[in-house]
Amino acid sequence: MRKNLHYLWLLISLVLGLTLLTYQLDAKSFWCDELFTIHMANNSAKEILSEVAADLHPPLYFLGIRGWTEIVGMSERSLRLLSVLFAISALWFTWQLGIQIVGRRAAQIGVIALACSPLFIEFSRMARYYSMALALGVLATLMFVNGLQRNRQLDWIAYVIACTLLLYTFYLSTTLILAHGLFLGLSRQVTRSQRRKWLMSILIAFIAFAPWFPVIFEGQMSRASWHKADYAGSVKGLALSVIYPFYAFGVGETIFPWFPTAIPAAIAVLGLNIWWLSKDRGRWRWLMLSLIFLPVLLTSLVTVFISTATPFLNVPVRSLFILPYFALTLGAGWVALSRLSWRIALGGLIGITWTFALFNYYTGRQFINPIYIIPARQISYQVASQTGPHDVVVGEVDSGFSYYYYKRPERKAPYFEASQTASIIDYISTHPVDKVWLITLGRDGTRDLTPRDIMHWLGKNFSLTLEQGYDEQDPIYRQVKEFLLHRPAYRYKVLVQRYEQKP
Repeated sequence: MRKNLHYLWLLISLVLGLTLLTYQLDAKSFWCDELFTIHMANNSAKEILSEVAADLHPPLYFLGIRGWTEIVGMSERSLRLLSVLFAISALWFTWQLGIQIVGRRAAQIGVIALACSPLFIEFSRMARYYSMALALGVLATLMFVNGLQRNRQLDWIAYVIACTLLLYTFYLSTTLILAHGLFLGLSRQVTRSQRRKWLMSILIAFIAFAPWFPVIFEGQMSRASWHKADYAGSVKGLALSVIYPFYAFGVGETIFPWFPTAIPAAIAVLGLNIWWLSKDRGRWRWLMLSLIFLPVLLTSLVTVFISTATPFLNVPVRSLFILPYFALTLGAGWVALSRLSWRIALGGLIGITWTFALFNYYTGRQFINPIYIIPARQISYQVASQTGPHDVVVGEVDSGFSYYYYKRPERKAPYFEASQTASIIDYISTHPVDKVWLITLGRDGTRDLTPRDIMHWLGKNFSLTLEQGYDEQDPIYRQVKEFLLHRPAYRYKVLVQRYEQKP
């Protein structure tokens, strides 16, 4: 009877996770990285390998999404549905791992915490590799634990396969494998034979990954630092990169730290993790410590000193594969509380905060990184419906505007990318142009990409007659950014300006 209740709890967790992951799945427009996924899905396998080699990623997710879109199409819902399936798989693997690591009761709390985690919901349904890496990561850890527990050859073979697929999905998942090795070095309950089996498994996985090594070392590493994000290469940047993920793991990225319960809830979540890690004396304590803290540290070091184009705000999503272990340790810490009153108080604090964070996510509020909620579909509809054949539309590629604009049947005006300054000026100078519509992004680390030349030229030759902002930033958020970055913060994430011929 009790076993049936455990499975009922798992079913509830999976249904809850599926509901949260699929609710309004197609409501938000594709953002720039998802549009890159679409671009890759339209290519052949050979073209995917070539273009991924010229980018900064391994190829497995993009090869998989190409096959997926052949079956389900390329709408927002269908493209993101593959990520949802990986996320649900991750919940199942987390449940299986949790039973062995922290026990059934803590696994119950951990898996439902993961299913409701604002960070998990936000990123696990994007048309990106995030949930695939998360699912493969927790599967690899599950096979690692099974190999140590049962010492069966089949478990180690499965571990090799999972690690190989993980390496071909996301480079930083290597930190997870290193965490497995760190645990083997710290644990006194591991035999020399088990260490040898792990080393052999990793050697085979890296041999299987070896054909991709030339791509990494001959081109991709040099492109990882094509520009420097804020705080790149600094001790302050490293500190922010290490601290910020634990805030995001605790309450997500859709609730500002000055929200009344945000910081207390983040401290409560981290405190429950530390409480269990300090109290537990079982054999898996060092494994959970290694899986949570080593990847965060290594990911932060890579972000700040190697992949310097990546801002510290992206560390949580790049270490999203840590979240299952963080959730399980949270569940174990909650179960380890001796007083019911503490469980109710901390559970209520976290539950209320997560409810607000999820509400903000679905309604597009309090996004610490607003690139994910650019209303490109809405903007393209409004611009296309107001332009005529003697107008010109100029947009920035990262806004996602052009993808939706080309889909509008009512569009009449030609479109140019903002980077084509010479072509834009030449076209406007040689054609009877009445209006120019300019769509620009509010930028931080990539502010040098703002099309200042074309804006300056339009200011001299046309009159600005309309300016409409989208996704206005919270005033406190702007003040904090100005304090940290020592420069004016943008008011709107997207700005639509209309220029008309001077009389």
